[in-house]
Amino acid sequence: MNYFQIKDYVREHFGRVGIDTTMLDLYLEASRLMIENHGNFWWMQNEATFNATDGVSSYAIGDGSAIDIPRFKDAKVLHWREVGDNNWEPVDLGSTEKDVLDLMYQTDDIGSPEAAAIVDATLYLYPPDPNDTFNMKLFYWNYTDFPVITGEDELTKNFPMALIYGALTHGYEMYLKDTSGASYWRTLLGGTPFGRGGELVKIKKMNFQRGWKDQIVLTPRTGPSHGRRRLDSTQIYGNRWS
Repeated sequence: MNYFQIKDYVREHFGRVGIDTTMLDLYLEASRLMIENHGNFWWMQNEATFNATDGVSSYAIGDGSAIDIPRFKDAKVLHWREVGDNNWEPVDLGSTEKDVLDLMYQTDDIGSPEAAAIVDATLYLYPPDPNDTFNMKLFYWNYTDFPVITGEDELTKNFPMALIYGALTHGYEMYLKDTSGASYWRTLLGGTPFGRGGELVKIKKMNFQRGWKDQIVLTPRTGPSHGRRRLDSTQIYGNRWS
């Protein structure tokens, strides 16, 4: 479905009482955010480049900031290279907390980037004083926006019902004040307590399978006396609705 069709689908559920466009947009935005808060999904991946400069150890992340990323959610990996070089080198990102890195490095230590930590949407590089200008590339996940009204993206195209169920959850709870109805739509979105059904379970499974294609193929067993199990039939995710 495109975005316009999804809006019409949700609006139809409120036909008797009507719902204005402003509230409909808010419920759909809340639905998208609710879904993307449940994981780092493939359609949220992106990359940004910036320069680490001599004497500067911290770089703000955000719309129009030193690392220009609107609606940043989480970091994946960080690379660096010397200006003019073609080869990227990895930076150890996130495996060591900033307070530990502060103890490992002196404030006047210089050199190319070795480690990094992100605290409150600010990236800190170590050694704290780059002694030159370096090209940096950050791979990350960010919260996404809806496409144009007649457009599609990965979420609207592959999982339109997830957006619809989420919007109806908010609409029934906030607009109609119908908590039992909201609970019904929430279950269709999130599945049962045992992880059965639910659009979020389907999204997480596809996300896992897409990531698995890039990994070593293993065939897990249930035990020495049991046969092989297929990953595509294994229940990976339970429901952790909150």
